[in-house]
Amino acid sequence: MIDWVRASLPIVHAPLNAGEVFSMDEHGEIEWRSPKRNHAVGSYDKRISIKSEGADGQGNATHLWVSGNPSKFLQGHNHNVFGSDDLLTLVYDTFNIIADQFKLQPTLPERVAIRSGNYNLGMTDINYSFNLPSRSDVLAFIRAMEFKAKTRHGRPTTKGGTLYFGKTSERWAIKLYCKAEEIRTKTGQLPEQLTNIGIENWAENKLRIELRLHRKELEKLDITQAKDLTPNRVRQLFNLYLGKIEMTDQIRLTDEITAKLPNKLIAT
Repeated sequence: MIDWVRASLPIVHAPLNAGEVFSMDEHGEIEWRSPKRNHAVGSYDKRISIKSEGADGQGNATHLWVSGNPSKFLQGHNHNVFGSDDLLTLVYDTFNIIADQFKLQPTLPERVAIRSGNYNLGMTDINYSFNLPSRSDVLAFIRAMEFKAKTRHGRPTTKGGTLYFGKTSERWAIKLYCKAEEIRTKTGQLPEQLTNIGIENWAENKLRIELRLHRKELEKLDITQAKDLTPNRVRQLFNLYLGKIEMTDQIRLTDEITAKLPNKLIAT
């Protein structure tokens, strides 16, 4: 499913005012300036970052830069358990809420362009969950991957229980973590209204694997606009990059665990 999106949506509008940041040289001359980000607010206070970009020569911005997790924003909670591979619908529904909150008035052609995916895509995250027998099996698998796996980025790194391949890469990265552990952290915890309704039990044995594709990698894949990233392409790319993880040795797991892992991660 689509987990994070960074895109530039075509809409002519009066620049959103949230202040600005700038750089000044030693002579007091401004070298550059950039508008600060605003935040659109979803249910349960989930937020999407936005800012105005471009200029039409008449005082208007030409694009709206958007960055955030549309699934969380639209669903209105932190758990990020359920989502969609339909990038265009996620972004369009998110845009409609933003437009309403900030009194933007897109023209019909602008709406059609956004709904059709005719806009630049700067970054996206894709993730899926996999069932293992128990939380302890998920944690054991992640620990084993730390020592037995690598990608072209080299060995993985860990932080806070999350395993990263290519964490600082400007092209692509993969991370693995235990979903049950994540929803018990301060940043990932469930709102009180969503506790004790089954989500915790669902997450208990889930291995979450997340792929991040930056602009340079998207361009290499000929994905320059959102319409190029169809739901089928989302799944294909996830499997393609999962296959870039190499096992350097056999990871000893029970047959029951191995049967539940994605094929790309089963050592030979």
